[in-house]
Amino acid sequence: MTLNFSQDNYWINVEKPVGYSSAKVVAIVKKITAAKKVGHGGTLDPFAEGVLPVAINKATKTCQHIMDAKKRYFFRISWGEFRDTDDIEGKVEETSDLRPTNDQIITILPFFIGKIKQTPSRFSALKIDGKRAYELARNEINFEIKQREVEIFFIKMLANNSEYGDFEVACSKGTYVRSIARDLCKKMAICGYVSQLKRLEVGKFNYKKIISLAKLKRLVNYGESFFDGSLLSLHDVLDFMVEIKLDDLDASRFRNGQIITINNVSDCSSSNLNHNSNDFVSKARVVNNGVLIGLGEFDKNLLKPINVF
Repeated sequence: MTLNFSQDNYWINVEKPVGYSSAKVVAIVKKITAAKKVGHGGTLDPFAEGVLPVAINKATKTCQHIMDAKKRYFFRISWGEFRDTDDIEGKVEETSDLRPTNDQIITILPFFIGKIKQTPSRFSALKIDGKRAYELARNEINFEIKQREVEIFFIKMLANNSEYGDFEVACSKGTYVRSIARDLCKKMAICGYVSQLKRLEVGKFNYKKIISLAKLKRLVNYGESFFDGSLLSLHDVLDFMVEIKLDDLDASRFRNGQIITINNVSDCSSSNLNHNSNDFVSKARVVNNGVLIGLGEFDKNLLKPINVF
């Protein structure tokens, strides 16, 4: 397979190194590939590492759908200090010699499973009246961050000793791992902060199949295409969506922004598709002759174009 990153549309499962911002990684990928457009599917803090889905060219139109995907993280809580940022980059605000036992942690974890309310860190990238929260916090400006509902699918302890505890969590979009760690510590009356954070999974993107920036550069420079699972097609990345197949005529109309009437709903592939419901609305992958040509909103038997590739 010969790749042309200046024209082709792909997602790359990039390994974000510690110390790099997500924006810096995107800029590096753009320089390496010479792609016209590059974006990412969810910000990681500079001190964090792991899976950073990077979109190439028209794949950038699907970034929001990747950001909405379930995520999985490894994180380490170092015991003994509370920091203002809830992570390793912050200033120490409180210290304690108390350490949690395994039984304490195991007893507390169920309170953090399911739909929970959490307050993001004051040093998060959330916008408050048009400005980033961390900018206001660094300038010591008073402001309030509202609670939000997130969902924790599972959280488990991997290890615990007098210095730190290791955990793994799977969660919905909008979840702040730093906030989970802070609230976990407060519930146990223990001081702690996140000293390591690694994203293991974002939807289809898995840590076992990431590619480093150095390897990506070698592959592009030497014309190789051995990505070992780190290169994903739009079709594969969006396989959680309903798929609708169009013939050539309707495909042409769809590409021109027209609403298409779907008479044969059997061409919609989804095991949980309820065509009889008056309330049925779904995002759909739109395919013509086996090629993904865009995304649409499927309402009853009407297909409205959202993005065209």
